[in-house]
Amino acid sequence: MPLDWLKPRRYRHFDLPVNEAFARKAMIPTVVSKHAFSPLIHYSKEETRYKKCPKTGTRTISQKERPIKYAAHRDACILSYYAHQINQALDARYKAVSISDNVIAYRALGQANYNFAAEAMAFAQAKAPVVILAFDITSFFDTLDHGLLKRRLKSLLGVYELADDWHKVFRFITRFHYVDLEELKVHPVFGQRLKQKTRDRIASMEELKAEGVTFHANPELAKGHRRGIPQGTPISATASNLYMMEFDVAARACCDQVGAFYRRYSDDILVICEPDDALAIEAEILHLIAAEKLVIAPDKTEKTLFEKVRAMPRTSKAAQYLGFTFDEAGPAIRESSLARQWRKMRYAMKRARKAALWRAKAGLPGKVYTKNLYRRFSNIKVNDGLSLRTLRNFSSYGRRSAEVFGQGEKITRQVKRFEQAALREISKLKTL
Repeated sequence: MPLDWLKPRRYRHFDLPVNEAFARKAMIPTVVSKHAFSPLIHYSKEETRYKKCPKTGTRTISQKERPIKYAAHRDACILSYYAHQINQALDARYKAVSISDNVIAYRALGQANYNFAAEAMAFAQAKAPVVILAFDITSFFDTLDHGLLKRRLKSLLGVYELADDWHKVFRFITRFHYVDLEELKVHPVFGQRLKQKTRDRIASMEELKAEGVTFHANPELAKGHRRGIPQGTPISATASNLYMMEFDVAARACCDQVGAFYRRYSDDILVICEPDDALAIEAEILHLIAAEKLVIAPDKTEKTLFEKVRAMPRTSKAAQYLGFTFDEAGPAIRESSLARQWRKMRYAMKRARKAALWRAKAGLPGKVYTKNLYRRFSNIKVNDGLSLRTLRNFSSYGRRSAEVFGQGEKITRQVKRFEQAALREISKLKTL
């Protein structure tokens, strides 16, 4: 029987990639209960965020760092299997308590984020005037309480105490240790290994200890808090859904009482309700979140009045959800998401230009290879031997989004401007 939860991972770590033989061992409880987990590797993923003032049009730029920690290959294989078991049990629980449609992150639902965003917009249009409430949980993964998480895991598994293998997995994700990637990069031995284009492991545990590399502990435990799980492991997202299970049930019940729309995508909570119900629902959501020992920053709660007809010029900002904005004039790709694609395109063109100029200066043919640029940044189709198919890139993503929304004129214009700019840049490259 194929292992549908087993995914190949080709990054470098403190061990080598595993095969199916090891994966089958990872399914044996006695093997897992004796397994020695390795430290995670940590790096910070920087995200540039843009905000536009609806009144003045002034844009502000800020940087947000997202801490990512990824597991060694053997550990990731084990975590994937246990995440698979939790997911199966969660899906059954979601159906039993009628919240299967409300939890949309990290689940195999056969839909993309534009499907969920289009569903929310359709509800807002059908029920307008409505208020769209968007809540963002502060430091979500870092503040998940270990006691609540363990209690919900035991409840889901239907046990009074966790078996040895489950306890080993739970202990690993709550009392995790990690090595900082930046510290490895500046190390005289491991830094050189990281530069090598190979799939060999970075180092063994013995080498790390002999060289005095620091194994950092869960920073929340160091502060005296029994909370926090790593973001980036195969079980992290699943554990977060498990943690929020009781909140989802209560939030859905609250919204059902007044015919409101409730969805949760990881730490992003969306409620669409009648204007008269907005204050009461907001208060209840904040109360329920506090019961989960989590925090929603008041300044991060967005409220948008969505009306069918607006007589006066627009002064309030559009609602944002899953990479899209929407108001009475229709949906659009969020500016920050669009700007990210423009930066990627310009950077790719700049690299192609530098490569061509370098080749010309070295006396080599100065040909610019544009095939990959076309594939990444235009709406071309390729022949796979059977039929023409559209490549999966930003252009095709935008066009699918416009089609799903059904009124995606704005999205179509955004995508076409992007494609035209990319084609102009590729044309310039050809003249070098």
